[in-house]
Amino acid sequence: MKTWHDIFAAKIADFHLKEPWTLQEDDTLQVHALKPGWKEFVQRRAPGRFQCSQCFHEWSSAKVHILFHMCRCQGWGMVLMRIFRQACRRCPNPRLQEPEFSLEPVEMLLHNLVLKILEYFYHIPIQPSDLLEVMVDVAVAGPHDSTHCEGCQLGVCSKSWPAPASDARESLMGASKAKTHRTPKCQGMRPDATPSHRPSPSHHPSPSHHPSPFNNSFPWKRCCCCIGSSLLCVLAVLFFILLYFTFK
Repeated sequence: MKTWHDIFAAKIADFHLKEPWTLQEDDTLQVHALKPGWKEFVQRRAPGRFQCSQCFHEWSSAKVHILFHMCRCQGWGMVLMRIFRQACRRCPNPRLQEPEFSLEPVEMLLHNLVLKILEYFYHIPIQPSDLLEVMVDVAVAGPHDSTHCEGCQLGVCSKSWPAPASDARESLMGASKAKTHRTPKCQGMRPDATPSHRPSPSHHPSPSHHPSPFNNSFPWKRCCCCIGSSLLCVLAVLFFILLYFTFK
């Protein structure tokens, strides 16, 4: 690990960062499990060599996953690093083994790490093309064995990368909003109508029934009542006149 510390310190000095930065190993780091103010960088293509501690079988991999969590506060910075291990395919109950790296790949991936520090904490624009492609300096036989890779099993591999919690919450919120603004056909509301302006069922008929043709006959009924009352008055007057002349 001393080699990593020395190269990291040299890269910090090469980019003229005046603030001190430290690099530490942390085997408890989890992808996307970030504390407030922390940033994440994942190197998925780092070449490394392994040796089984049980059967002493040796193998090489071009996809060693390395997870970095970084934070800057009060004039200093810290980087936590987790190198994911691999297990031997020949042993029935294999143990996870730590990889070994050549000097050149370590320099390349720490160069990329410092570029991410400049982008995240010093607001220096970094293009994807600025990141170095870590060269494979070991002979690799066969495809990557994700079943024996600790990083793949924990979701660090790009093929099994889990969605961040914040994105998941936004997706659920978006689905909830879409469901809220969806207008059922049976309500007959406009898409931009709000519940406070919803028509009262007592004043508007249900869209599933046609309005009655007698709903608008109220003025005619009132007119008929007036005419009937007038006729009754006239008949009453005629009846009294008839009685008057009959008994006179």
